[in-house]
Amino acid sequence: MEKINAETIAGIALVLVALIFMFAATMNKVWAIILPADYLILALGFAFIALGVYTTRNNNRKHSHEKSTHHH
Repeated sequence: MEKINAETIAGIALVLVALIFMFAATMNKVWAIILPADYLILALGFAFIALGVYTTRNNNRKHSHEKSTHHH
């Protein structure tokens, strides 16, 4: 089973923040001025999610080949 790591959580948070900021840009002219920054935040969020998925898969692949020598 795959776990959610900190990179994935940070990415999800950044995507949600960017979506909220984009919604705010439709309501307020000041937010509309900084709309390009919102797209950057959105891209960073997706990059963090991708990094989290990549590191989780790498960690799972490394641990699946190791054999446990102790029993509980």
